[in-house]
Amino acid sequence: MIKTVLIIGGYGQFGGRLSRRLSDIGDITVLVAGRTLSKAEALCEQYGGNLRPVYFDRSEDLDTQLDKFKPWLVIDAAGPFQSVFGHGYTLAKACIRHGAHYIDLSDSGTFTQGISRLDARAQAAGVAVVSGASSVPALSSAVVDAAMPNFTQITSIEGGISPGGKIDIGMSVTQAVLSYLGKPLKIFRAGAWTTELGYSRVHVHKIALQGEKPLCRKFGLCDAPDLLLFPEHYDGVETVRFYGSQELWIIHINIRILAWLQKRGIVRNLQNHAKILRWIGTQFGRFASERGGMYMRILGIDDDGNPISQQWHLIAEEGDGPFIPTLAAEILTRHWLAAKPKSGARAALSEITLSEFEHVFTSLSIKSEFEDVQAAPYLFQQVLGADFEELPAAVRSGHQVSNTKTMRGRVDVVRGKNPLAQLAANIIGFAKTGSNKPITISMEVLDGMEIWTRTIDGQSFCSALSKASNPFEIYERFGPIKFKMKFRIEDEKLHYDIISAKMLGIPFPKFLLPKSITHERAEAGKFIFDVEVRLPLLGRLIAYKGRLV
Repeated sequence: MIKTVLIIGGYGQFGGRLSRRLSDIGDITVLVAGRTLSKAEALCEQYGGNLRPVYFDRSEDLDTQLDKFKPWLVIDAAGPFQSVFGHGYTLAKACIRHGAHYIDLSDSGTFTQGISRLDARAQAAGVAVVSGASSVPALSSAVVDAAMPNFTQITSIEGGISPGGKIDIGMSVTQAVLSYLGKPLKIFRAGAWTTELGYSRVHVHKIALQGEKPLCRKFGLCDAPDLLLFPEHYDGVETVRFYGSQELWIIHINIRILAWLQKRGIVRNLQNHAKILRWIGTQFGRFASERGGMYMRILGIDDDGNPISQQWHLIAEEGDGPFIPTLAAEILTRHWLAAKPKSGARAALSEITLSEFEHVFTSLSIKSEFEDVQAAPYLFQQVLGADFEELPAAVRSGHQVSNTKTMRGRVDVVRGKNPLAQLAANIIGFAKTGSNKPITISMEVLDGMEIWTRTIDGQSFCSALSKASNPFEIYERFGPIKFKMKFRIEDEKLHYDIISAKMLGIPFPKFLLPKSITHERAEAGKFIFDVEVRLPLLGRLIAYKGRLV
């Protein structure tokens, strides 16, 4: 018996590719649906097979239209799920009423998470309702599932997607990206829920496969179902983040500016400008490539309690990247044709195995692979080598940061009295002089660096630490200033000595080099720190001393 598959948005950027992928299945008729019948007709004429063009407008009565077509399965490839079709799930509800299975390609966290509210209705009707049959969370969860046997416990999951700049991502994806720029995203970090701004935490990540030219691009935090779904789905995970990227630096800069404008309230709704921004992206896209990529990085511990990590990378060539968000819907459709699907409403978590995705990759210019499981020594362990074990237990424990760590305590602060030193302290964000102030130090690993946020009496300043090329040397960056420091372990104390500095890449002359009189030690089992920074000619910049737990 021929079954009918209705693909809404079946001629769009993703829907058109999905229609093509399903066009050779003999026991279904694929209805390529949308509001512009001529586009549906053009696609069906081009690819033939079992494709049939139909008019469908979701703003009109859904029951009437579904009753007309009597679909066995409805696939929503239109979006954007973040806003336009809202959280009422009107299409999914209509499918349940008509006994039709439902799949969508949502990449919205709140939309995909909320689909479970329809679970009782879907089970009663005996239909499957699956949201997020896309790169996230369907493919991303398949990757994590494949890596799980290598870990006793997974503590952190990070992922990212970078499309080719020449590929037109379509209006719905443009609106989806604009929907979160500069806005708070709900994030699970260090075992607790918090918020971070869309397209913050910008960093460079290299996606590399053996024998292939790597992709090295800048990524910023983006909305994805993984952010909301993974903390509950994977027991014990402490931090989940997902990032998006643009190939061209000029588009990346524009997105950062837009995020800043949204954050400051200068622009109230970026989605209102989606058409012009998509046009700009298309024009610059002429200078980009069709190469895209995706990565997943999983951190955790092995059987001996040691920190380990594993990365998975994917690279798509020849413009085949936009097929990836459609492959989960294709695989599920083929599964459900072979065997009746499990009824109920759920996100597409662990619905498909990675090997099933890899089998489909072979029909496209898409390659993926896992790196070998790697030991993930702590940053200070990498810098100090075997001497790391010589540190007092409290100090060593404080620097065992594989994912996130927070320490709290009390601190005494003394600022320099020179007016220029005071000005410099204000620019950096140092706390004012005072005794017994509360201090919180949050440390977080990001792409091989440790990001330290020190909050003293409600005032915060940040720095980023990374490994230098020589043993016992470490970089610490405060905004445009980058210090190189050398560690010494003497009298059971870890000393920090500044040996060079650069501002915006320009080296400081030796006579302008700040002096650090800094050490860490243990006292009665507590982590004790004693920091003083002095500037040439100006004297003390800041001194703070305290204890942490």
